[in-house]
Amino acid sequence: MKLFLLTLACAFMCCFETQASSSETPKQVLIPKPRSEFDIGHQYYSSLLTKALTKAAAGRKVPELKTTFIMEQGRALRQLDKGEFLDVFWVGTDLKKEQEFRAIRIPLERGLMGFRKFILHKDSIANFNNIHSLQQLQQFTACQGAFWPDVEIMRNSGLKVEEAPVYENIFKQMVAKRCDYFPRGVHEGVIELKKRHTLYPELLRYDSLMLHYPFTIYFFTHKNNEALALWIEQGLEQMIDDGELLQHMQQHELTRHVFPLQQKTATQWISIKNPLLSPDTPVNNSRYWFQSSDFKSSN
Repeated sequence: MKLFLLTLACAFMCCFETQASSSETPKQVLIPKPRSEFDIGHQYYSSLLTKALTKAAAGRKVPELKTTFIMEQGRALRQLDKGEFLDVFWVGTDLKKEQEFRAIRIPLERGLMGFRKFILHKDSIANFNNIHSLQQLQQFTACQGAFWPDVEIMRNSGLKVEEAPVYENIFKQMVAKRCDYFPRGVHEGVIELKKRHTLYPELLRYDSLMLHYPFTIYFFTHKNNEALALWIEQGLEQMIDDGELLQHMQQHELTRHVFPLQQKTATQWISIKNPLLSPDTPVNNSRYWFQSSDFKSSN
């Protein structure tokens, strides 16, 4: 009887310790390494993550961000699903991801990612000066990364897409003219080309055309990591309330050059649908999302 009671007590204590350890503040949060030496987007999102965790810490020790491996999107999502080598990943959202993972449904760049301008080879400028409609754009081939949601979004509207499994290889494909244009968020192309100018002087950012579809980057965690997800979510909401999220955008190298937004408009706009977006995504809520009107002068 004494042995039974001792065993029961040990089991209870083990259960208690397991529950206590599972609720402890994590000492570190695993994130991927930058995709290359030019990947300033990594610093944008990782520093934003630290700010959100700090903002909502409420006396908790803010965990250290630890980089693990370089991961393209497909591998990173597999690691997030396994719960190995990755605790948080920032990636373009779609309904499938939001069902498989815990999405923190706050746009990390207020939907700038869906306002697309093109990286072109300098020899293609004349061709793109003649594009005024979706039907005309359908005659050309876009470069995109493998597993990017943009691939299916664009193909759904009849646009031709060539996929590259490695991000840096997309620039090489553009130089080799294996595709005609590389659509990038309005905040991305200028900086990407600036960082790679000596490698790819033939490439430039084309400003006369804007391709738009509702799209954004979210933080994602494993579905079982609700405590961490709530912490990040609360921090981002507080940053919006205090104006710190917009301030982060206005100050960071990746995004500061787009402000004021009216200077980044275009003479030609082509809008397409995003069939992958969750139907309850509040794209018209200006608390979280920039609107097309934000890019257009009131004059």
